[in-house]
Amino acid sequence: MNQKTETEVKAERSAKRFYTGLVLLLFAIQCTILGTALKLAVGDPALAVVPDYHQAALNWDASHAANGEAARMGWNVQLEMSDVADGRGMRAMQLHVSDRDGKPVSDLNVLAKVYHHASADQVDRFELDNVGEGRYMALPAMGRNGLWQVELDLQNAGKPMTLVKTFDFKS
Repeated sequence: MNQKTETEVKAERSAKRFYTGLVLLLFAIQCTILGTALKLAVGDPALAVVPDYHQAALNWDASHAANGEAARMGWNVQLEMSDVADGRGMRAMQLHVSDRDGKPVSDLNVLAKVYHHASADQVDRFELDNVGEGRYMALPAMGRNGLWQVELDLQNAGKPMTLVKTFDFKS
């Protein structure tokens, strides 16, 4: 029989330790990368789900119909936003609504919600004030640059009516 010398046994033991340690080190590196990726994915507010998204998806037909109702009725609905925010981060919003004859529609209740695309879980809800002649105004807190989603719910229109618009504010 071929007996291993003391030196060969020590070399073999050393090689076993080295390669076992190398495999464990690579496994630890992979676990660290995975943990970091999970922490970034879960902790990033830009990956938030829009509130009530599931319910809106279930009622897609109704919300799609409400979004096009103004056009079906022949109404002209224009939403304007100020390009600049004031020192408090407030931005002027004006909605102008007129019927198919061009007459202003002044008896609406307009509920709004706005959120920044990078933080969709932070929704600001407010009501636009009726200032007469089919105009409705508000000063929502929209000081941050980037993409903003504005969703309006026009109530007292006879049928459910919504308006969804995206604005891109740059510095």
